[in-house]
Amino acid sequence: MNSDLWDKSLKIMALDKRIEQTVYDSILSKSKQVHFDDGVLVIAARDDFSLNIIKNENLIPVINEAVDHVNEGPVTVKFIKAGDENSLRSSVISSKKVIANSNNMNSGSKLTDEYTFENFIVGDCNRFAHASAVSVANNPGSRQRNPFYLWGNSGLGKTHLMKAIGYAIQNKFKNKIVLYTTCEEFTSAFVQCRMSNDYDSFRNKYRNVDVLMIDDIQFLIGKKETINEFFNTFETLVNSGKQIIISSDKAPNNLIDFDARLTSRFQNGILMDIQPPDFETRKAIFLSKAANDDLTLSEDITDYVCENITTNIRELNGAYNTISSYVSLSNGVIDIEIVKNLLSSIISPNKKKYVTPDMIINAVSRYYDVSVDNMKSTKRNAGIANARSVAMYLMRDILDLTLENIGSYFGNRKHTTVINSINNVDENKDLKKEAEDIKKRINE
Repeated sequence: MNSDLWDKSLKIMALDKRIEQTVYDSILSKSKQVHFDDGVLVIAARDDFSLNIIKNENLIPVINEAVDHVNEGPVTVKFIKAGDENSLRSSVISSKKVIANSNNMNSGSKLTDEYTFENFIVGDCNRFAHASAVSVANNPGSRQRNPFYLWGNSGLGKTHLMKAIGYAIQNKFKNKIVLYTTCEEFTSAFVQCRMSNDYDSFRNKYRNVDVLMIDDIQFLIGKKETINEFFNTFETLVNSGKQIIISSDKAPNNLIDFDARLTSRFQNGILMDIQPPDFETRKAIFLSKAANDDLTLSEDITDYVCENITTNIRELNGAYNTISSYVSLSNGVIDIEIVKNLLSSIISPNKKKYVTPDMIINAVSRYYDVSVDNMKSTKRNAGIANARSVAMYLMRDILDLTLENIGSYFGNRKHTTVINSINNVDENKDLKKEAEDIKKRINE
């Protein structure tokens, strides 16, 4: 039994910039290892508040990464409140059952029912990506869908969708070997195999699979030998009819200094761009989390959070975790003013909001009192046409979207139509002034 696994892991986490210093000092460093055996590590947090913070879904992967690194192998990490012997016993028993099951199927895949298609919230921002992901899960290895490349800013659900594909394949095709890994883990494994001169073990792990999922491929930039090894792995799997799923924060053609052979192959499969979630999707995610915790919050609290946190889902989850922790410690007493104070570091009058196409369309809709449906329709009367033109102008001006992308928000209008609409605003002093007024309101 490795009695100091947690202490050694803490030394790594102390240097990880993804962990806030206050969280490390007051919560992580104060937590204690109470059990480690048969691949199950149980950590005791001091109180309920500390336990809720540690269980934040942004923190868990960072902790797991550090523990796996120290242990030189995968570990199931569980967290309990100090002194809760019942939770300790149940954590050990349930984890051993999970490990036993995973040893029988897809050992090391790191795929659980935490990330599935069923608990992935679908909205306009990710509907096509979700449908394509389901298609890949139903027919892995199809040449038309290989590789499946997901890209978008951090925290938009790429990892959730990737793991959902793997989990679905794992359950539908019992004999297929599915492996999920991060770019950092792949690089670390390659470095270790070079140091030990044991290339066979490395290649057996990554090439003898039916589905390989690699997260955050952009972190291979600058690692020429690792990129070359990944290229050979990629070629081996694709030529054998195996499925590759990749995520990145950039489209393939924007991976600067990346191997051109790989970027061209990435573009030969399915490319899916996941956009920031619109208000309805954010609210659905927030309400889903509350329902799972049997937590009731007033609509003004829900709307305040979902209207002001627009950048990504992780930030929305962080806000929810902060609110739910407060509710558990205050016997359910919370109101909108308390929420504003709790989230002041996330939501503030001086914090610039992340502008999305939907925000622009909705702002224009309110300004001209023209419905969004009419703006996206084929109607051509002056009021609707002007509102539509201003929205297109602002989407180009603020977000620098391509003409084709802008057209897709208005019933897949041709790029020539978008050009004419933008020029119409540019050449009309009144419309341009109104566009600037709307832009000012968006920024405010």
